[in-house]
Amino acid sequence: MESREFVDRVIEICDDRQAESILCYDVRKTSILTDYYVICTGNSDTHLRALMTTIDRSFRDIGIPPRNIDGIPMSHWIVMDYSDVLIHIFNAETRAHYQIEALLDEATLIHGEPVTIDETT
Repeated sequence: MESREFVDRVIEICDDRQAESILCYDVRKTSILTDYYVICTGNSDTHLRALMTTIDRSFRDIGIPPRNIDGIPMSHWIVMDYSDVLIHIFNAETRAHYQIEALLDEATLIHGEPVTIDETT
């Protein structure tokens, strides 16, 4: 499966599972580590777990396991590493705190609308 096809499927899964603020960045010109970042927000630990589990199962079923999954729902940030694609699943507060979108300002946003970070939260 090509990276872009993989990313499109991840976005579809996140959307189907009602993730919020789904963004995808093409970082091929700015990163040697990966090709794409997918970032989304879940509204509870249970929701984060459901997103992670659905993505994991969907790709394992077709023979594509992640290289690594780091974080647990209670940490409010899960990173799923599929080599060419890194998937970040946050709760809203943790996403606002770390603001990883700011690190991707030179990358090309290929899906979603930029998130306005409310720094007062």
